[in-house]
Amino acid sequence: MGSVLEKVQLVKDESARIGAYLKTLKPEAWSTKSACDAWEVQDVVAHLTGAVERFGPNIVRGAEGDSSAPDGMPQAGVGDMAARLRANAQVAIDYRESLGSGLLATYNDGRLKFDEFLSGLQDADRDKPCYHPAGTISVETYLNLRLTELIVHEWDIRSSLEREPVMSAESLPAIIEMFPVFVVGRLFDPGANMTATARFRFELTGSVAGSYDIVAGGGQKAIMESASDKRPDAIFGCDTQTFVLLVYGRLSLEKAMADDLIIVTGDTSLTAGFGS
Repeated sequence: MGSVLEKVQLVKDESARIGAYLKTLKPEAWSTKSACDAWEVQDVVAHLTGAVERFGPNIVRGAEGDSSAPDGMPQAGVGDMAARLRANAQVAIDYRESLGSGLLATYNDGRLKFDEFLSGLQDADRDKPCYHPAGTISVETYLNLRLTELIVHEWDIRSSLEREPVMSAESLPAIIEMFPVFVVGRLFDPGANMTATARFRFELTGSVAGSYDIVAGGGQKAIMESASDKRPDAIFGCDTQTFVLLVYGRLSLEKAMADDLIIVTGDTSLTAGFGS
């Protein structure tokens, strides 16, 4: 969905748009609790800012043919990812405290620096492997990951300040594209507590309409694939944004069903064991 150069431009555009939005926030908004449990709005911004130095060099080195771990970092895919995510929460807070009143300026400086990191990419770099602590990923997946970070965390900010925040329709395709290769089975596994395997079909409407199956349970890591002629055990109907919020734990299945954001048909008893 889109060339490397198109995604590079989208990262630039979304980063600039979010920077312009952050500039409009009132002083008290920055200390408002965000949708991320451990973070205030300012901590979310610090996280997005700090990711520039974590993502950028890895993408550049990967495009140049080097996917090895940077000095002082573990081999790709080695270690406890959950523990790493918990540690990252405090890293963002510490970074924000170190920046003080310079947080917004540092965000804007960082997004311009990230633009520079991406400036040498070409479409031929799409599948080149790059280092990431969670596992080796392609240049394209890294771009999708940056878009996901920007858009989901923007929602984390806006949802604490607005009644009905809407995710960027331009970036939702990249977020969905990343799910099978980086998210499902790693960060999201609805069958982790299920002894038998089940096929959950998600019928998505909205900007990224389509049908996708998540096969989970039975002691295996969940996988996501395009829907086929294989019969699903349960069908979930929702819009794309609701699906993204469910996958990233911003919305529980129970609440989504109660609010009619997700309509479940088929074996509805499977929703009792549905978890991340």
